[in-house]
Amino acid sequence: MNTVRQRGFSLIELLASLAILSIVMGVVIDGVTTMQERNTVEVNKVDLTQQAREFMDQIVNDIHQAGYPGLNMFDPATVNSVCTTTPADNNVACGLINVTSTTLQFEGDVDGTGVSEVYIELIQPNSGCPCTLRRGTVSKSVGGTPVFYTQVDNVMNTSVFTAFQYDGSQITLPANSTTGNLKNIAAIGITLFVKSSQPDQQTGQYPTVTMVGTAKISNIQSL
Repeated sequence: MNTVRQRGFSLIELLASLAILSIVMGVVIDGVTTMQERNTVEVNKVDLTQQAREFMDQIVNDIHQAGYPGLNMFDPATVNSVCTTTPADNNVACGLINVTSTTLQFEGDVDGTGVSEVYIELIQPNSGCPCTLRRGTVSKSVGGTPVFYTQVDNVMNTSVFTAFQYDGSQITLPANSTTGNLKNIAAIGITLFVKSSQPDQQTGQYPTVTMVGTAKISNIQSL
């Protein structure tokens, strides 16, 4: 009678198999972790781009409405005095009021509800950037302190706004009623460098999004 001998795995073979399995699992887990980290970075970057783009679109649309409705839409008898006397007519938007590298102030009907005073300003801590760019509005007829909303966080540049003449040459800022160069501004340039709040896990660097735009002043006022 023949006896069939059955032979199982030896302890060495079992340990070798477990070692190989551990290596394979380690590689798989490391790959999944890396993919998740990379996905987080990319999602962050998309959010940054969207945030900066929404701000840029908002401000460009607002600037297009600066100076609307203008003096030429009202009684000619008041054209030379509406924007230069105090108080000014609340139904007339006097356009740009103050432009610096970090501040933009103007009047315009930006939402169809009447003339508003629009303020856009960069808030810079004493320690320097990251900074916050915020936007606020207040009805011209009401006046007072505008209600501000944060638009973009982690802004890294301190020169956000530039001003240009019709020929494309840059205007020295600030521009206001004192400097007398507001009437020469034909367009406002906007530049944003926005840094992510989370670093890239592979490089340790913080991703940065750059956004550049230009808004033409459609309703020029000669103050």
